[in-house]
Amino acid sequence: MMAQQQREHVQVVEGDGYAQRRRVVESAPTTRSVLVSRISALIWLFAALIVTVLAFRFVLVLIDANPAPFVDFIYSLSNPFVAPFAGIVTSPGIDVGALIAMVVYTLAAWLLVTLFRLLFADTNRVRKVTTVDYER
Repeated sequence: MMAQQQREHVQVVEGDGYAQRRRVVESAPTTRSVLVSRISALIWLFAALIVTVLAFRFVLVLIDANPAPFVDFIYSLSNPFVAPFAGIVTSPGIDVGALIAMVVYTLAAWLLVTLFRLLFADTNRVRKVTTVDYER
């Protein structure tokens, strides 16, 4: 079990005829929760990069871009990601395979991050506040 830093303090707010006592317990995130958060962010980063390249490919096919080094680079970079979906639906001038790939890779990233968080995320609270109001 990983250590968790905890800080506790009491705040007292007084006014005309009332007082409020607030006990605040703050917990610093554990190493485990930081690691889960960072890995989740990394998964989303990779998914965003893949979807961005696929979006470029979709637009280039849509506008019927002329062969150029950038266009060839985008096609060669995106081919491995579109290949499993190529030929599912054919439509002239629209790269349906790239659209399907964008949806599938986004859903796959969401499922992977959700599963990862369910399996490895901490379940403790980060902040707990108890407030007691009383009249004088």
